[in-house]
Amino acid sequence: MDSRLIPDEGWLVRNADANRMYAIQAGVKWQPYQEEALTEIALQGSPQRLLLYYRTGGGKTLTALACLRRCGYQTALVIAPPSTHAQWHAEAARLSVQVEVVSHAKFRMRDFKLRRDQPIIADEFHMFGGNTAVGFKKLDRAAANLTAPIILCSATPNYNDAERCYCVQHILDPASCVGGYLHFLSVHCKTRLNPFSATPYVDGFIHFASAADYLASLKQTVYVPETHVATIEDIEYPVDLPEAFDKFNFDERTGRIMTSIIQRRWSRQFYGLLTKDEELVDVVQERLIEIAGNATGPLIIFAVSKRVIAALDEMLKKANVTYCRVTGDETTSQKSQMIADFRTGHFDVLIGTAALATGTDGLDKVCDTLVILQDTDDDALRRQLIGRIMPRGTDTDASNKQVFRFVPVE
Repeated sequence: MDSRLIPDEGWLVRNADANRMYAIQAGVKWQPYQEEALTEIALQGSPQRLLLYYRTGGGKTLTALACLRRCGYQTALVIAPPSTHAQWHAEAARLSVQVEVVSHAKFRMRDFKLRRDQPIIADEFHMFGGNTAVGFKKLDRAAANLTAPIILCSATPNYNDAERCYCVQHILDPASCVGGYLHFLSVHCKTRLNPFSATPYVDGFIHFASAADYLASLKQTVYVPETHVATIEDIEYPVDLPEAFDKFNFDERTGRIMTSIIQRRWSRQFYGLLTKDEELVDVVQERLIEIAGNATGPLIIFAVSKRVIAALDEMLKKANVTYCRVTGDETTSQKSQMIADFRTGHFDVLIGTAALATGTDGLDKVCDTLVILQDTDDDALRRQLIGRIMPRGTDTDASNKQVFRFVPVE
């Protein structure tokens, strides 16, 4: 809460009554951190700025909309991933808020214009990019001239570096970032010389253990940390590489020379997971069947590559398993329908790529098991995926949640 303003007892009573009114309208009971957000933004002078720095599933959508109502607004521009647009419209209707929902890509377009008096909710803030990115610079310029509130939303795993902390702080309180990004680094971060750039390498924060702790300390921020830590059980599978793979950097399956470390790593994974005919290898299929047999309910299986998902698709078809697939190729309505059907028990398995990380709320109520068939290098994405099956709200029992990860071993 902003300590610059000290409300009297009458204000506190009126504030509590207003918060309760919006909770009744939305048909929910606010969690303490949601009450804190509503009170924080009500205390601020105009224009209001707020970061909802919540764990996955913490209720950012409804809280952000209620904060706008608390400030007296009933319209807003929402910038969010397309897979969440239907959810934004549905939650807005609960609070009688009219929203225009656009993707980050559309927001970046030159011909997409903003109004100075229109509130903005910026969801999945990391998708605007760093301090030199087109998306962030456009949002930052808009925030500087906006006479209405702007609310930033994101799940905690997505904030993992100094640059993103700077971007958030520059929008919330630009006066605290005078001097630009390099000055910010010199004041707040432990750095070392980068021989290839004027921007130094960042080794951490001077007074905080992590970027998460730094962000949580900022004014105009409501922080909800991760409360459930999942234990990942690694399942090793063998990778049999041909001699030419390491000796000549030659991938026999594609007939090409591998020219990068990333390409080698991906090819190595494919050799361990897929046969020459692009089917899942037997040992991987056997372990998947074993996990499915021991699961207490529906199963979610993630792979970072569509090639692996395609092979998994064929395996499930042959086994006559009822399943649905989310890879980003589906329309928003198709994805929403499949997720809804999975939640209501029409499918036994949900498979997909990174598209599973957004717009898939409610999976924790029906699914206790996540299988990471092909892992991602993005720790934030992995944690967000795991968060999809973790308990939400006041539910704190995660004892029945299981996460399995396939790990290649040569």
